[in-house]
Amino acid sequence: MSRDSETAAGHELQDSRCGAQKETQTSISITEGESDAELNTFITMRNKADKDTEEWEKLNYDIHSLRCARKEVGTRWKKILLQLGYQREVDSLLTVNRQTVRSDWENVEKARELLRIVSKETSLFPSGLSSNERYVFVMDRLVSLDSAEDFVRLAKKKYPKM
Repeated sequence: MSRDSETAAGHELQDSRCGAQKETQTSISITEGESDAELNTFITMRNKADKDTEEWEKLNYDIHSLRCARKEVGTRWKKILLQLGYQREVDSLLTVNRQTVRSDWENVEKARELLRIVSKETSLFPSGLSSNERYVFVMDRLVSLDSAEDFVRLAKKKYPKM
């Protein structure tokens, strides 16, 4: 794990507001994609700034906002999965780690297409927050379980594009 990733993990513990569960270093995944790079950039910049400055406060606010938006996306996905009947499996369906990256690529093209539809035709991902690579893996699992189209239908109904 790189020094920046360790720093990011440390700040995940330190700044876990929005009611998010505290994360550990092992929960940082290589599949986080674009928004994780953005978060790590903010954290690195904040760590270099003097703590009692306006720059530090702004960066801290940006980090907090991004984490809250991510938590909201996760909650939305969880709500839809629960509506689909995955009460016991919801957490494991949403868990993505290195083992997942190596093993779960059965329906990746269909999963990417369905995730693109969800991103464009729903407000599941708040404006300014792109869909995360992690959700390609989740959608791949839903395709395997023959629930992906139902997920998309519910996402369109529950979170229509405004």
